[in-house]
Amino acid sequence: MLCITGYAGQVFAQQTSACQPNTICAHPGDMLRYNISFRDINSSVTYSFGKMVDVSNINLVQTQNDPSGAQNTTLVLNLKTGYVHSPQDANTVRPFLEVLASPINYSKTDTSVTQLVTDFNGFKRTALVAFHSSENSTSKIVYDIESGILLEEHSSSIVTINGNPEIVDFADKLSSTNMLSANSDAFKNMKSNISIPKWVKTTAKMWSQGDVQDSDFTNAIQYLISNGIMNIPHEASGSSSTQTIPTWLKHSTAMWSDGQITDEEFVQSIQWLITKGIIQVGN
Repeated sequence: MLCITGYAGQVFAQQTSACQPNTICAHPGDMLRYNISFRDINSSVTYSFGKMVDVSNINLVQTQNDPSGAQNTTLVLNLKTGYVHSPQDANTVRPFLEVLASPINYSKTDTSVTQLVTDFNGFKRTALVAFHSSENSTSKIVYDIESGILLEEHSSSIVTINGNPEIVDFADKLSSTNMLSANSDAFKNMKSNISIPKWVKTTAKMWSQGDVQDSDFTNAIQYLISNGIMNIPHEASGSSSTQTIPTWLKHSTAMWSDGQITDEEFVQSIQWLITKGIIQVGN
C-alpha cells in the first residue's frame, strides 16, 4: 500500500505529516529534480508534488527541460497503487518509479542487490544498489533505502543504428530535492574501515578520462585485492565475459575519484563486475 500524507484545506487538516512504514513518504510542496544524459543530449526533469486531490491521490507536475525548451505535464499519483495517470485518462497508467514505498523491502540473498552508504549533497545516505547484466547491456540503479527515492541510474546497451552496432549510454541522477536533508538513520551502523590509497584514486581518475589503459586500472584493483582492501566475491565467474567494461563504471569511477561517491559504493561496483567476469583479476 502506498500513501502520501499532507492536507489540502480543511479536509486533510487532521492528517499527520508522519509517514507510515511501507508507504511512499512525500508531501505537498516536495520536489525531485534529475539530470539526464542520453547519448549526447543532456536534459533535466523536475517532479513537483501539488495539493492532495483526495485521500488517495495527489497532483504531480512533471517539468521536462531539454534543448527544445520546457514542457509541463500534469499527472495524478494514486497513493495506494504507486501509479500515475493524466487527469483526463485514469485508465492509462504507469508506475511512478522515482519514489518507492519505504523502507524498501528486498531479498538479502539476491547477490545483484547490495546495501551501502553513499553521499547526496553532503549527507550520508543508506542506499540499495541493484546491478543487471545481459549479453548486450549492463545497468546500475541506486535507491535511498529509507525514503525510497531514486538517487541515480546508469545503463550501457549495444543497439543497432543504421545497420551498425553502437553503444548507447543513459544516465539519470538526482541533483536536487527537499526530501533528503539529513544523514540516514542507519548510517552509524554502516561505517566502514575501507581506506583506499591516493595513488589508486589517481590511476582510476586517469582511466576514467582515457589517459591510461584498462590493464593499468585492473592492476590497481589487483593491488586492492592483494592487500585485503577488497575481496573477490565467492560467486565470482571463473571465465571472462564478452561484454566490455560498461561506460557507467567510468562515470562512477570519475565521481569516486573526485569524492562524490563513497569508497564502499566503488568497491561494490567493482566486486559485481568481477562476479560477472566483466573485470578479470588474478587470485
